[in-house]
Amino acid sequence: MSAEFAVERIRWLHKRIKDGYFPNAKRLAERFGISQRQAQRDVEYLRTELGAPLEFCRIRKGYRYSEPFELGASIEQADSDDYVELFAAAEAGEGDEAHQMSIPYTAVLEVSDKLAALGLGRFVKSRAGGSNRYNCEFHNVGFFLGALLAAEARITIVEPAWLRERLCKALERLAEANLTAENGENQ
Repeated sequence: MSAEFAVERIRWLHKRIKDGYFPNAKRLAERFGISQRQAQRDVEYLRTELGAPLEFCRIRKGYRYSEPFELGASIEQADSDDYVELFAAAEAGEGDEAHQMSIPYTAVLEVSDKLAALGLGRFVKSRAGGSNRYNCEFHNVGFFLGALLAAEARITIVEPAWLRERLCKALERLAEANLTAENGENQ
């Protein structure tokens, strides 16, 4: 389990609670394809290690904060086992990788399909310029690009150029590998 994935889970859980959605361990497990046991550990970590004032709402069957709470700028971890290497690096003064994880990437997308834009809602922070343009924020490049592909819509990465180039290169590698496999099957 990568530390970046654990951070993504904690951030998602925190944001959903702040946005008033009452997430629970089952939803967390479904969302990230993890066991309910791991999801419950993530919830407990948020409560015990990060000091979140979590309470379970029986009516809504999910968690909420009993008072205002914000995650700190430091590493927010879901399971300390996921972060052993990051803490060791931070204590050794090599914390760049760990701190970069808490700084979000940003992008401007042009999305022609409004349903696709709605599907990208967890990344969309605001409208940008034109009616089809959106300011997006994300913490994991691969996860974000995967979400763009899963949207199955006409989406243009307006900026940054490096993200557009990374997507194009990944698609070229994928297409090349599949064409090679297809040619091998036809022989």
